[in-house]
Amino acid sequence: MTMQESCLAKGIKHCGYHICVLGTIGAGKTSLCRYLQQVIIEHEGRCEGMWEPVEGNPLLPLYYKDQNRYAFPMQVYMLNKRLEQQRLAQDLALSGVSCVQDSSLFGDSCFVEMLAKDGILCPEEVETYSELFANMARDVMYPSLVVYLNCPAEVAKQRVEKRGRDCEKDISVYYLATLKLELDKLVKDFGKYTFVKEIDASIDLDEEGIYNEARMIYDELCLLRQSPIISRMGV
Repeated sequence: MTMQESCLAKGIKHCGYHICVLGTIGAGKTSLCRYLQQVIIEHEGRCEGMWEPVEGNPLLPLYYKDQNRYAFPMQVYMLNKRLEQQRLAQDLALSGVSCVQDSSLFGDSCFVEMLAKDGILCPEEVETYSELFANMARDVMYPSLVVYLNCPAEVAKQRVEKRGRDCEKDISVYYLATLKLELDKLVKDFGKYTFVKEIDASIDLDEEGIYNEARMIYDELCLLRQSPIISRMGV
């Protein structure tokens, strides 16, 4: 069920937007999220941000140093944090408050698929994760809009190197390219359930450019709300 369908079922005429931004590491998700939040605040007065659980994540540096040892606990940690964010985002949107989410609960499945194909996660770990996901995410709704930053692995690698996070220094182009393939498949599936906007993220934008991109995304959402068909869905 989408956020809009839930609003309709509950008799809510207007719910807030839940916008989820997906992309590989280094695609520019956080920057776009911050400007989307700014634009929505300018028009609606309030917008909450849901950020990547990077700061204070004790497993992240361990994971990048030894994926075979820490891949499974890392994915369980992220699942727990993402689910916490997802439920908060749903509650906010259903109460009329918009929110922007940097990546998503669904996006983490791409990491699991990638790690499984590379033999880093064994079949038993994948099955355990899948069962845990299914049990924990039973009440999860799809966001109002998924924005996919389609960024080539080589460009993402350059950006990762430029921002200089110590825990990310060993991320390879292969890792980013494999992750992108999984994201491509996920985004295609997302289109069956909610609105998807794909953006070419191969070009570096300055702050004004990112702001203008965020403004266009918000304007498109407003147009969707005015559509007779979409309005009946509760957007």
